Amino acid sequence: MKEIITKFGKICIAKVHLTKEKVELLINICGENCQIVKADCPEEVTFATLLALKAFIQGRNKARTVKGEILLRLAGVRQIREAINLVGAREGENFIVTFGTEDPCKLLAEILSKIGVVEVTLNECDKEIVKKSFERIAMTETL
Repeated sequence: MKEIITKFGKICIAKVHLTKEKVELLINICGENCQIVKADCPEEVTFATLLALKAFIQGRNKARTVKGEILLRLAGVRQIREAINLVGAREGENFIVTFGTEDPCKLLAEILSKIGVVEVTLNECDKEIVKKSFERIAMTETL
């Protein structure tokens, strides 16, 4: 679990391995301050979350919720349904990101405890992969 302190508030991220049943359970438990995504790198999930929070603060959001905005930005598309198909939670390794609370890591720990999953080690991605991901995510600003 990693905590990131930003000018938009704290963000906490963890990587977990989920079964199909755990995905469904997690989707039901994860509230408005939590998002589950299938992505390659923790850096891209963090960047998409930062841009989503910034968009809401500045009134430039395209989705109705921060959770939806994270999906749109991470996927680099304009339609929620398409974003869910591209980066939505599914069986296997996923990232869970929490935000918008005083202690997002405490919230994340509580969520992980409720569903009974163990974290997978968060490893940084290759810089070239991260660069391409950041470019795709940033393009959402111009869509």
